[in-house]
Amino acid sequence: MGRTAGTDRGVFNNPIMVDESGFIYEHEVGYAYDSGVVYAESGPFEIGNGDNIMSVRQVIPDEQTLGEVLVSFKTRMYPTSTETTHGPYPAAQPTDVRFAGRQVKIRYTGAVLEDWRVGVNRIEAVAAGKR
Repeated sequence: MGRTAGTDRGVFNNPIMVDESGFIYEHEVGYAYDSGVVYAESGPFEIGNGDNIMSVRQVIPDEQTLGEVLVSFKTRMYPTSTETTHGPYPAAQPTDVRFAGRQVKIRYTGAVLEDWRVGVNRIEAVAAGKR
């Protein structure tokens, strides 16, 4: 969403933002995303100093997350290599996955047009070696 100016809520009930054409938007009202995708994504994580390859086998989502989000992963073997996307997987209890990489990012995408949460998730990952 391209916005050039705005104000946080204060005297208004919700944040007010203006785009480059001068159109005024009231934010955080309802669940219409104008074809946008709402997501939360982690930074890359790795085992140790990134010397070992991480083999991810399973995701155990928070019990209050079930059905609300889709889980995707982005992996890289080296910091400058191309990212590979795995998923999306529905948040089920538990969700079996199989992929490997030195760096892994996790992305949660809303599966419903309402409030959703990620909660506390667990990932079963093991060190798979250095090559």
